[in-house]
Parts: sequence; structure tokens; C-alpha cells
Amino acid sequence: TYDAWYWSHPPLYMPKNCNLEDVSKIAKEVSIPVVCAGKMEAVDGAKAIKDGKIDAMGIARQFLTDPHWITKLIEDRPQDILPCIYCHNGCFNFAHYKGVANDQSMEDSKHMSRCALNPMTMDGGKYDYRPAKKQKTIAVIGGGVGGMEVARIATKRGHKVTIYEKSDKLGGVFIPAGKMSFKERDRMFLDWQRRQIEKLGIEVKLNSEITDLKQIKADEIVIATGSTPKQLKLKGIEKAIEAIDYLNSPEQVKENVVIIGGGLTGCEIAYQLALDGKKPVIVEAKNDLMAVKGLCLANSSYLRDYFKHNDIPVYLESFVSEIGKNYCLIMDKNGKQTKVKADNVIVSVGYNPAPLAKQSRHVHVVGDALKVGNLRTVI
Repeated sequence: TYDAWYWSHPPLYMPKNCNLEDVSKIAKEVSIPVVCAGKMEAVDGAKAIKDGKIDAMGIARQFLTDPHWITKLIEDRPQDILPCIYCHNGCFNFAHYKGVANDQSMEDSKHMSRCALNPMTMDGGKYDYRPAKKQKTIAVIGGGVGGMEVARIATKRGHKVTIYEKSDKLGGVFIPAGKMSFKERDRMFLDWQRRQIEKLGIEVKLNSEITDLKQIKADEIVIATGSTPKQLKLKGIEKAIEAIDYLNSPEQVKENVVIIGGGLTGCEIAYQLALDGKKPVIVEAKNDLMAVKGLCLANSSYLRDYFKHNDIPVYLESFVSEIGKNYCLIMDKNGKQTKVKADNVIVSVGYNPAPLAKQSRHVHVVGDALKVGNLRTVI
């Protein structure tokens, strides 16, 4: 039922085949066909059908992401499937939090069955690839999700693209973001993007940091340099760890961890810490966790319920006033201070666009470098 939204269409935090055990038991007791849905894996579903546990498996979101996925399975090409990452940013984008029924515009919310990773899904030809009238050379600065998508589409349209990436691999900030244990599908998506770049023969220059546009020659330049973390000013902030730094090296944190910022990233970090047996504490200035647009209630309500069910401390309408040695001072809206244990403090308070250059006639800024958003806004 939609009173338990994350059971109807499970987010990434829930296990694969999360309904299969229960549905198999139901199937034993009834005489009508039983279909199981909910993050079903094709191989597991096929085995359950073969073993007589269920009559069929149901798949919805994966068809929205890649309408040819079943054909690719039949042809034994699973690596070519654009994977659903269970984000709900396109297919169920009702963003709900305390005091707000739905923070998405109805113009957007009424068009369900779209997909964050595949804009062409259910959108009437708006995003169809059309051959370019004139072939151009295009330089893409930044090999993250946005840069790779630009390169992929531009190449399909007939342009000659070169990607310049300052690190030694493609993926950008999505690499650390995808390191959490429950983000297997995010890692699959990055692998899919990299594979497309290779299959299309797109030139990639790794370890190539561009600091001045005069370094390159191209008809058009696309800036996909992403964003940088917002900085806090408070006593002891030098002791804190940026969210990205934690994701790159999670082993550096000990047992008691305070997370400053209860947005999606902060909450996912708290969730991962809890799964790892740590003791996270979340401090959020707003009156609810994940009070943002573009985040489905199925995802946010699962995390809120998880924190509540597992007694994970959440301080709303509060902020950290001081970071000390092994402690934090948390102040609420009434000025009351609480001292909590903190072996480590992780800061996750958002990001600012970091474009290498401004937009002009032949310079185009995309993704978080233009406006910080989510995977759907980038794609």
C-alpha cells in the first residue's frame, strides 16, 4: 500500500528481491497465480519461477531506464543494460517533508513514468538524437557524469569529442558517492557510461587538468567541472572531515560520528555508518531531514523510518557551535546546548557550482558546474 511507499517501489537502501521470501509463502496458500515485484533480479526471479516458488516476476522501473533490457538479457549482453538505480527522481518524484505536501511542481509530478537516466522515456520525442547539421570539434572539460553524457550524445549526433579529465579515471564525484555498500547500481551506471565512451571511440585525455581555455582548440567547449563543498565557519572546524573525503577513505572514522547536515548525502552517510556498526548523530538546521526538491518520499521516508527505528539521534533546527577533542556542542533553536561524543565530525552542508569559465557563445556550462542538482538534472 502507499502507506508504506518504500515497499511498493523499493529504494536503493532495501535489499534485492526484498519481497520474494514473503511472496513465496503467499503463493503456497493460494490457488491463483502470484507475481512478485520489488527490486527483482532477473536471474533470481527466473530461478524462483523454475523452482515453483512464484508464477512470474514483475519489473517496472528497469523498463523505463532501458526499454531493451530484456532483449539484452536474451542476447547475453547484461553489461549493455542501462541500469535502474532506484533513485525515483523521474518516475516517482513526489518530494515530501514536514510542512510540505509535495515540493515538486505539479507540472513535473503529473508526468510519472519518466526516468532520471533516460530523458527520452515517455517524453514524446523531445530528447531524440538528431544528426548535427554541421560536424564540430567539441572539448569537454571534466569527465564526470555530466561530461560523459555530453560526450556520448554529441558523438551520436556526429560531432568529434575529446574529454579532458584531471584525474586518472572517468566518473568525477560519482566515484566516491558510489562507494557506499548499497550503491551497487550507481557503480554499474558508471561502468555503463565508461563502456559507452569506449564503444563510441571518444578520445579521453586523463591526468589532463585544464586551467585556461587557451590550452585547447575546439569549435565548442563544454565546462563540466562540477562543484565544490560549502565551507562552515565555527570553532574547531579544522578537525572536521568533508563528506567526499570520508567517502574516499571511510576507514578514517571511529565509533562516534557527528554528521553536520541532514540532506540526502548526510543521511546516506549516517545510514552507511549505522550499517557498519558505528554510532552516527545527525545535526540539521531545517525542521526535517532531506527537506529538498527532487527526492522521492519512498527514499526519504525509508531513511527517516530507519533512523527512528534504530534510535539514531537526530537534532533538527539545530547547529554545531563547537567541535572539540572527542566532542561536539550542539545548539538548538532555543539556545539550549548539548554536548555529544564525537570521535569524528563529517561536514555535508551542500555544494557551490565551480565552473572553470562562464558561459559565452562557444562555451557551455553543464551539470553541477551550472547549478547544483541531482543525477536527473545533470543528465
